[in-house]
Formats: sequence, C-alpha cells, structure tokens
Amino acid sequence: MLRSLRAKMIALIALPTLVIYVVVIGTMMIHLREDVRAEVEEEMTRLAANYAARFDGAFREAAAIAITTARMMETAPDLSEERVYAQLRSNVLQNHAVYGAAMAFEPGTFGDGDDLASPYAYRGPNGIETMNIGRDAYDWYADEQWQWWHAPKKLGSGVWTDPYFDEGAGNVLMVTFSEPFTRDGRFRGVTTVDIMLPTFKESVGDEILGEHHFVILTASGRYVFSPRSEHIMRTVFDIVREAGRNELVPIAERLLSGEPGVARLEEWETPEPQWIFFAPIDSPGWTFAARVLEREALAGVRARMTVASIVLAATLVAIISCIWFVSGRITRPLAKLRAKVQEIAGGNLSAHVDGIETSDEIGELAESFNTMTADLRAHVDTIASERASREKIERDLDLARDIQRGLLPKTEPDLPGFDLAGWNQAADKTGGDYFDWLELGDGRIILTLADVTGHGIGPALIVAVCRAYMRASASDHQADLAEAMSRVNDLLHADMPEGRFVTAAVGILDAQRNTMTLVSAGQAPMLFYEARTGTVESWDADVLPLGIMPDVEFEDAREIAFEPGDVLVLTTDGFFEWANDAGELYGTDRLEEFVRTHHQLTSDELIATLHQSVLAHADGTEQADDLTALVIRRT
Repeated sequence: MLRSLRAKMIALIALPTLVIYVVVIGTMMIHLREDVRAEVEEEMTRLAANYAARFDGAFREAAAIAITTARMMETAPDLSEERVYAQLRSNVLQNHAVYGAAMAFEPGTFGDGDDLASPYAYRGPNGIETMNIGRDAYDWYADEQWQWWHAPKKLGSGVWTDPYFDEGAGNVLMVTFSEPFTRDGRFRGVTTVDIMLPTFKESVGDEILGEHHFVILTASGRYVFSPRSEHIMRTVFDIVREAGRNELVPIAERLLSGEPGVARLEEWETPEPQWIFFAPIDSPGWTFAARVLEREALAGVRARMTVASIVLAATLVAIISCIWFVSGRITRPLAKLRAKVQEIAGGNLSAHVDGIETSDEIGELAESFNTMTADLRAHVDTIASERASREKIERDLDLARDIQRGLLPKTEPDLPGFDLAGWNQAADKTGGDYFDWLELGDGRIILTLADVTGHGIGPALIVAVCRAYMRASASDHQADLAEAMSRVNDLLHADMPEGRFVTAAVGILDAQRNTMTLVSAGQAPMLFYEARTGTVESWDADVLPLGIMPDVEFEDAREIAFEPGDVLVLTTDGFFEWANDAGELYGTDRLEEFVRTHHQLTSDELIATLHQSVLAHADGTEQADDLTALVIRRT
C-alpha cells in the first residue's frame, strides 16, 4: 500500500515535472537555435566582408603597379623603347597575380611615325615575353570595344574592365586595370596590368580562401571568376534563367546590391541546402560571393544544442532522483520549483528559490536549482563580458592607431625652394616610428625622424612622449639644436624603462640660407645626393641613441649646404632590413643605389617608388618593422 501510494505520488509529481522540463528544454532549444543561427549569419557576413576586403587589397596592389608607372611616365623624361620594356617586365614580376603589363601611347607620341604603339610584357611559356600590340594585333585605338584604352581616356581616371578575351595579344581570358597618364596637361596614353582569369584562383584566390568555392561578379552580374570556366563573361542572371530557377533572381540582385549579407539557397548543383555569403569589393566595384553547405555552417549550432540537451537532461534526472526520496513532503516545494522553472523558461535567469528551509532532499534540490541558475547566469554574463572585452580591445587599438596617425604632420611646410615629404606605415595597428616638422619662424623649420625600439602599443606611447618632448624643447630652444636634444635625451632617460631607447635624426633647415644643421642620435645611414658631383654620401650617427644615458653632448652638429637638385634621404631600418624568403635584406647598398638612380623624382614620388622597390624585393614576405621616411630636396 505504502509502495503503491508512493508510486502514485511519484507519478503525480514526476510526470508534471517531466512535462515542464520538456517545455523548458524545447523553448530553450528554439531560442538557442535562433540565437546561434543569428550569430552564424553575423559571423559569415563578417567573414564575407573580410574576404572581400582581402580581394580588394589584392586588386589594389595590382592596380598600384599601373598607377605608379603612370605617375612615373608623367614626371620622367621620355623613355627609350628598351627602358619601356624593362619597366613592363618589372611590373609583371612585382606581383605574381599580374599576367601582363602594357603601355599604350597616343599615335605619334612614341617611336617613329603615327602608327599604334603599345609595348606589352606578359608571362609566356618560356618566361616573360614581349610584343607590340599594333594594328597587326587589333586596332584598339579605333575600336570602342577595347575598354582598357577608351574607358580611362574618356573618364580621366583608372578603371577595371569587364572580362574579355585578348585575342591577338595576350590571347587569354582576362580583366585589365588601366591608368591614364598625361604630359603638359595633354593625354598621352595609359598603363595597364592584366589578371588572367583561368588561373585567378591559383594566383590570388588560394591565398585568401584556400579550397573554398567562390565567385566574383561585376556590377552588372557578369562573372569575373567562377570555378566553372564556362560561366566567365556570362551573367549570373543568364545562368539562373537557363537553369529554370527564376526564383533565384532576387537573390542574384541582392548579391549585386553593394551590401554584405547571407542568403539561403535550395538545391543548386547539389541536393543539400546551401548558404551564400557575399560582400562588395570596393575598388573595382565588383562583388565577392562564396557558398557553404548548410550542415557545415550550422555544425556549431548542433554541437551547442547537444551540450545544452545533455546539461538539461542531467538536471532533470537529478530532480527526479530527488523526488523519489522526498515523496511525503513534495507538493509545496515543487510548486515553488515549478514556478521558478517557468520564470527561467520565460527568460528570467535571475530566478531564485526561497522559503525552502528543510535539510532533506527537497532542500538540497532547491539549493541545486539556485546554483544551476546562478551558474547559467554567470556563464551567460561571462560570454557577454568576453565578447565585449574583445570588441573593446579592437576599438581601443583602432582609436590608438587613429590618434597616432593624427600626430603626424597633415600638411607640407611652405618653404620656398624646398620640396619636403614624410611618410609612415606601422607594422602593427600602432608603431614605434614617427616623423615631424615644426616651423620656428624666419624660414626655419625643425625636422625629426625617430625610431623607438620595437613596435606596437608600448613604443607607440613612447613615440607620443618623444614627440611632445621634442616640440616643447624646440620651442624653448629655437636657436640651439644641441641644447634641445640634450634636454630631450635627459627627459627620455628619466622616463623610459630599461632596455628602451630612441634613435633620431634631428635638423634645423634654414630656407633663407639654404642650409641645414643636422644631428643623428643613433640614426643611420643618412643619405645625401649631391647634384653637382652626382654622388651619394652616406653618413653614420653622430652620438648614442636618446634615452640610454644622461648628460650626452650634442655639440658636433653637421652643417649641410643645399644646392639645386641636392636631396637628403632619411629612413628607419624597416626599409633596408626587410628580407625576402631567402633571407636577403634590401640593404643599405641597394638603398644608396636607389637614391642615386631616382634623385630626380619629387619627394613624394621618391618615397612611393622606394616603397614599391622594397615590396618587389620582399616578394610577398610580411612587413616585420615600421617604415618611416623623410626626404628634403632643394628644387
């Protein structure tokens, strides 16, 4: 009888509890699935934007080759045919994604006669091959279909073409970036780089997406790249309509909307549902899209639901076990427990059981319940806190980068007779290099190029302090460079931790006297091109770096007299210590030869061309140190 009554009581209590937990588990599973699905969509959208940005970077790097060459053609004297072909070979070798490079000239502006002239270098079966795309290839000057010539000429700016087959020249399926160049205000021609589409995945895509399937579409929906080569040069709308899937047209239109996103696709080339994530590629105005099977995208959802099910099932087993031992005093405590369970099912993770003071199984169950809700709440709070912390760190680093970039000069100083330029690119979000100039009046300006040991947040803070000390000391000691540097050295020595120091080249340029007083604290080499002799002098540092020891004498300042055409080039070691895959450094000898060869460029052009030269030497190795350059040229 007692056993039967107990069994009936267990049945009356356990069955409702079981129903309640099934409802709780089901509700939580529904919410969990929707929440995690939303997180997956958000993550895939972020990944699409990230992949699109990386493709954009690849296209920008390729386009930069044509842009730099066009600017060179605007400033350099007319090049011989041999020099033109040498430049084009160099352009092809700068970037493994580039298939070919060309210069096309207005008839009559290059070579003899009025015939078409378009020197072209491309990757042939025997290495880099060359040809002239003249009328015997095709008439790109008269025929409007050749966008690579007509579009930049009409727009006056660089453009990416639609995919086309370059019959008569490259003889491959390709896209081309063209940049116009002028001389004396008149259009003279275009410089181009080609990317071959059949090998696009191997040359660019594998570095970004590995084995994932992806496509790239123009703004009109035409395939730039597809794993199915027959799709290239056709539009996505043609493909879906030929497949009889007109319901996919709105998805295709979303892909071309210019906004990142995710779309679900049923039965396309496979019976399994798929997800497409996409984002715009900004510089050419194209769209990146990739697809993944839904079961792969939601694998994390299933894993989390399995864990949640096990946890909740274990809790249910524990409660039923407790009920078995407390059948005589079960009604009121379980009513309270049931109410709190419903609160949790409604989303109130702060629910807490009160009023159960017994020391038997019911009391233990209440305590376990409260512990479970507290742990669940703490777990949810921890997840939210960790996510917020990661986002805050990223925001703080972005803010630090913006602040540090804001400390660099925003405009060039107005010094008649001189052309000045400075440039900085950190290896991380923040760096340990900087350049600066501060006008002292009467045509004088104090110039600084400095390099703090290391790169990242710590050196970035020291950069800000060093800049502030230098500006304050220069303002207090406008006429005495040695006294100003001595003061900065003592302040840095007092502030910086052991093992940190700053190499710096500091000078006062007098534009009225065409002279400069220059002191180097550990910063070398300093390269000076003398136009009169056509030679480059390399100067070593004058004294120890700043901050190593106090009371350093800075009396032996270097006096420089600038003649027209003279150029002073100051760089940090990030330029000449950049190594390629073979471990070969760019080196100071190569840097000195570069200055000797390119001294005629403007200061801005000299820095940009030097950067391209170092990138070409590095051949894809990552930037390991900050890059900073300061160039002073007397015009």
